[in-house]
Parts: sequence; C-alpha cells; structure tokens
Amino acid sequence: MDAPDNPFDMSKPSPRVLAQADADLSPRRAALRRIAAADRALIEDMVGTDVPPADLDRVADALEELAARFRRHDRPRSIYEGMAETAMSGGDIEPFFDHSPLIGLANPLAPPITIEFGSELVTGRVTFGSVYEGPPGCVHGGFVAAAFDEVLGSAQTLSGAPGMTARLVVNYRRPTPLHVPLVIEGRFDRREGRKVFTSGRIVADGEVTAEAEGLFVSIDVSKFRELAEGFNRRLADGEPERG
Repeated sequence: MDAPDNPFDMSKPSPRVLAQADADLSPRRAALRRIAAADRALIEDMVGTDVPPADLDRVADALEELAARFRRHDRPRSIYEGMAETAMSGGDIEPFFDHSPLIGLANPLAPPITIEFGSELVTGRVTFGSVYEGPPGCVHGGFVAAAFDEVLGSAQTLSGAPGMTARLVVNYRRPTPLHVPLVIEGRFDRREGRKVFTSGRIVADGEVTAEAEGLFVSIDVSKFRELAEGFNRRLADGEPERG
C-alpha cells in the first residue's frame, strides 16, 4: 500500500535533531526562540520563589504590559496554518516544529525535548524542570505520557505512512526524576494497513522508569486541512479571543 500524501511524512529523515539551534534561522525565528527561552526560565524560577510581594507585583505589571503588546498584533490561529501548502510545494516546514508544545524552542511550554532520528530508533533527550513536578521531585505522569506521545509519534513516521495517535499505553515502572537528563527511546514496530504500532521506554541514570506502546492510524493530509479550517471557522463565528 502506498503511503498517503502527507507533508509531515518524515519516513526518510536525515540523522539530525529536530528543533535544534540552526545557523540559518530567520531573525523572526531567532527572536521567538529568545522570547520562549526567557519565558521558560521565568516560569521555572517562579516555582517555589521567595521573591517579596512588591517585586512580584512589579514583575506582574511588566508581564501584563508585554502581553498587551502581543495582543495588539496577534489573533488566535492554528500553527498548522499554511504549513501543508508550504511542505507540498517543497518549502521548509521546520518553523512548525518550533511551536510544538513538547519540542518547540519557540514555545515556552516545551521542556523542550530534542528528537534525533536513527535508522531504526528515534531518541528524545530532555531534562524536566520543577514546573513539571507531580510527586515530590518527580515528573508528573501526564508529562511522561505526553513525552512518549511525542517520541513515539516521531518513531511512527518511519513507517512511511504516519498518522495520529489512536491509543497510548504507559507502564510506570518507577518515578521519573526531575532535573535529571532523560533518554526517551521510540521504535517503529510494525504496520498493519493504516495501523502503525510503536513502543518505547524512558531511561534515567541507566534505569528504566517507564515503558509505552503506541498505536497510530495513518491519515491523509486533507484531514490536517479540515482540522485547521474548522478551527478558523470557529474563530470567524465569534469564538472569544485571548485575554
């Protein structure tokens, strides 16, 4: 069966790292990455801070002014907007990855995870900070699952027919520690029609802390367009804007 026409198909990825620093970044992308890095540091420093209330108020004033500045120029939109057409015409879709909530260097919510493609194995590397804490000193289980979804989602592209997550099963073997470099391995196991099966594990200090199995279902790129168009229609129909 032929692979679907999918601009995000990375079934033949080069052995590179997604969302890494790039000497050819545009000024806009470089600035967005700087902003996200500063946001990320601020968020981490806010967890458990003992800064006096007066200083916190001054920080809040500054952040509210910055938020207002962005709000004057932006409207809510899908980060997929224009990406499918760009990729299908041979353009660069890497700016899309910059905005991922898990690997995006331009997204302050991202830890971020770096993703490296090998011939058979996809490897994610990340250190979760205090903002991702669940049990004391440990990564919240939801973020463990999200990390697996990202890495196994990358591994399933090796099938040649990537799609969307249908099922993700996580086995938590032991607590996954904060502030420790983690290695997240993802493998493409097999493909049965539109179904793509993957598996993976998280390793911290040589110990496996969690394992996962993921099922993905291949879809055509038109489905991505439908989702983005539906989002834009909701905005046009009067969905409340940010802030």
